[in-house]
Amino acid sequence: MAERRELLIDAFNVIFAHPQLGPLVRRDQEAAREQFVALVNQKRPADATRVYVVFDAHRAKASAAETGRQDVAYRGAVHTVYARETADAWIQRRIREAPDPGMITVITSDNAIIATVRAYGAHLLRVSEFLSLSRRKATGSQHAGQADEKPERLSRRELEEWERLFEKPADEDGS
Repeated sequence: MAERRELLIDAFNVIFAHPQLGPLVRRDQEAAREQFVALVNQKRPADATRVYVVFDAHRAKASAAETGRQDVAYRGAVHTVYARETADAWIQRRIREAPDPGMITVITSDNAIIATVRAYGAHLLRVSEFLSLSRRKATGSQHAGQADEKPERLSRRELEEWERLFEKPADEDGS
C-alpha cells in the first residue's frame, strides 16, 4: 500500500506573515488560530493528502495544568496539532521519522526546519510562496493568461546559503 502524502504547516510562521491574520493574532490569538484552520480546511488539497496544522502548545490559551499538552483535533480533513515541544521540533521529528520523507511537503520559513527538509529530501514551500499561491487561487481566473510575477528577491541570508551549498572547493576550480 502506498504511503499517503502529508502537508505539514508551521502555523504561527504562516499566521504572522498573513496580511489579515498577522495583525489579528497580536490582538486575539485564539480567533486568528481558528480562522487559519478554517482557511486551511477550505483550501486543502483535493487529493488524499493528510494536512497537519502545527501550533506550539505553550502558546495556546490554557490552564497551567494543560500547558505542554500534546493534542490533536480534527476539523474536516485537517489535523490540528498542539505540540508538547515546539511546533518546529514536532515538524522536524515527523520528517526524521517518516518512512519516506519525499512524501512530505512543509510550509515554513524557519531556517532550522528548512535545513531538516533539505537533509531528509522532503519538499519545501516557503510561507511567502504559499501566501502568494493562496492569493493567486483566490483571484481565480481573472489573472489567467497573464505571465507569472517575478519571484521575490532572495535575502542576503538565502544568497549566502546558496553560495555555501554550491561553493566549489579551491582545488576543483584551479584556484
